[in-house]
Amino acid sequence: MKNRSDIEVMASILRSATNGWEYKTSMMNTAAISHSQLIRYLAIGIEKELIEYSGTTGLYRTTESGVFYLRKYEQMVSMLPSVPEILDLEKDPDSPKSPDHVYSSVS
Repeated sequence: MKNRSDIEVMASILRSATNGWEYKTSMMNTAAISHSQLIRYLAIGIEKELIEYSGTTGLYRTTESGVFYLRKYEQMVSMLPSVPEILDLEKDPDSPKSPDHVYSSVS
């Protein structure tokens, strides 16, 4: 598995708890992270009000702010080219989508 950024990991955690209250174990498995990583990200998520914790049940869920974060993250990811697309563009520098072509038209 590739190394993911903090933003990607947080998005995975938020996604794991968007359909209701979840246990830590379920969130760990869905986000594919260790317990210590989950604890660290949950603390940040709770502090930033992206995740809500129920002291009565011990469960977590994604807040409205967390859902907003997740939507914005997914919009950003959908706008970025994938690695295979980037490699294809590097092979054909004359392509209108090529970074060289875009930068040369800006200057």
